[in-house]
Amino acid sequence: VPGLLDILEVSTGLNYSCARRRSGAVVCWGNNEDGQLGDGSGARPGARSATPVAVKGLVDAEELAGGDAHVCARRRGGGVVCWGLGGNGQLGAVTERSATPLAVPALAGVVQVVSGAEHACARRSGGDVLCWGRDTEGQLGDSERGSKPKPVPVVGLGDASLLVAGGNHTCAVRRTGAVVCWGSNQHGQLGDGKTGVFAQHTPVVVTGLTGVVELAAGHEHSCARTRDGRVSCWGANAAGQLGDGTSTERARPVAVGRLTGAVDLALGTAHSCALLDTGNVTCWGSDNHRALGPRRL
Repeated sequence: VPGLLDILEVSTGLNYSCARRRSGAVVCWGNNEDGQLGDGSGARPGARSATPVAVKGLVDAEELAGGDAHVCARRRGGGVVCWGLGGNGQLGAVTERSATPLAVPALAGVVQVVSGAEHACARRSGGDVLCWGRDTEGQLGDSERGSKPKPVPVVGLGDASLLVAGGNHTCAVRRTGAVVCWGSNQHGQLGDGKTGVFAQHTPVVVTGLTGVVELAAGHEHSCARTRDGRVSCWGANAAGQLGDGTSTERARPVAVGRLTGAVDLALGTAHSCALLDTGNVTCWGSDNHRALGPRRL
């Protein structure tokens, strides 16, 4: 992208992208029909920008989390702001949309923020997690059904060390290295071994995982990396995105075949990638639009 030479982080959603500058300012480009570029120009059908525009009033961002059509940012002081589409409360406010950042109320000491399709969650320094937005499938983890425009605590989770959000599910690594997930389980993406249970409104334990140091979530699947550089995945698998050599969805983690030395993970809608300690990248799953690149697992 021309002119972006001082970028520390990039976050993407549906047909838009945002980047955090070294200064803490944020710029976005792409679709702006719901105000997801955050520049205050207003949401309207067909609105877009092919060049980066500055998110209005945001100069101290430390982390970005893009959802389908909303973006949240963690600020330097531990607060969170969000902008874009908000019809299900994903901005932390009762509003259909906002073209400029809105402060999420009652949040302080935040050390991580993540966004799903239409929900968001924040991890605080003590390890507790709060979520807000769409809750049709339990993705807020508060045990009570119904979307919420204000943060609510995830039940029983006070020792989270890492957080990720998929389309309609959320997962956390606990300080013990175990993993818990909550929300949609249509394809086994909660990893607790249960089939036929399509939603969980409180966290459930992902079976057989210990020593997890990284999580990544796609739309309907998740993967975990352990200290030894191995990767296991679970959930939807129609395109082979779990990497176990089949197209069968899995309600329990399965090892990604022949993969060792992983140091970083990134998941798309139906494909997965890992950065290896050799500096190489390997990908598996759907190859639509050449998503897997020239190297395949």
